Amino acid sequence: MKFFKILVMGIILVMLLPGVTWSSEEKDPLKTTFLSCGAMLEVFDVVDWSVINREFMSFSEMEKNKDGIIKLFGGKAQDFKITKESDEMYRIINTEGWIDSGTFLQVILQSVVLPEEYEKDPQTYLVVTATSRDIEKLKELQAKVRDAIISSGGQSRITTCITGTFDGKLNEIEQDKILEQFAKDLKIENLERMKDDYTTSVVGYSPKLSDSITILEKSYNVNIAMRYNLEDDRTYIWIGTPVISVEY
Repeated sequence: MKFFKILVMGIILVMLLPGVTWSSEEKDPLKTTFLSCGAMLEVFDVVDWSVINREFMSFSEMEKNKDGIIKLFGGKAQDFKITKESDEMYRIINTEGWIDSGTFLQVILQSVVLPEEYEKDPQTYLVVTATSRDIEKLKELQAKVRDAIISSGGQSRITTCITGTFDGKLNEIEQDKILEQFAKDLKIENLERMKDDYTTSVVGYSPKLSDSITILEKSYNVNIAMRYNLEDDRTYIWIGTPVISVEY
């Protein structure tokens, strides 16, 4: 359960950072762009989170909220595993299970009494994650995850990450060619490239993508990384908007 505390407290810290704002547009061509690169889909994750109220919620209130979210996704409460943890400062409900054979849903609710130095009222955080291997469900799950946050009283900060693979090891020239094609297709501006011994990645802003995060007066909404895995003998690619939201 320490993972869930770390996750949500990390969100709290991001929220309190100065100079970080979120914005959204309407369309998301991520699916089309991914399919054009020739990678095989491994999985995609849609994650959204928000403060949903300024209260220290009871477990019964939190249960009612998560049941409504499961219903929104067309799931059944009895098909989900639920774990709880609490003390005088926080209450956590972690709910996870399969919506269907290819779609996994996780709902984390954490209600906290913040330390006095933050000078803030108690508040409740909601994190909703939908994971699937069916790219045709991408737009549907994005809409449902966003609706889960908004209907709970939160402000959407949705992130989407697609993970794909290429057989074998792609050399530096081949990886650069793929990244350049993404930059062209998405019309990426403010492009920044990073490289180490294992991973090549780029970040930037695409006017064709739906969400953005502003850091120090610059907008970013696309993050692409590539890395070869010797054990699998495959080259992985991660495409995230506005950022990659999974470990890679």
